[in-house]
Amino acid sequence: MDSGTMHGIITIFAMLAFLGVCWWAYRPANKARFEADARMALDSDPLFKPRANKTSGDK
Repeated sequence: MDSGTMHGIITIFAMLAFLGVCWWAYRPANKARFEADARMALDSDPLFKPRANKTSGDK
């Protein structure tokens, strides 16, 4: 096997790995988990207060 063939095989494996990660990341089954992970930093921040929790008198 020459180096061109090896580079082609490695490229195909890299492309398959990339497509596998994209498939995993955009599956609807993972949406709720990723949204919860995205809110994690804000949930632990004492200065962050969601607007839904404020009363009408707060500004």
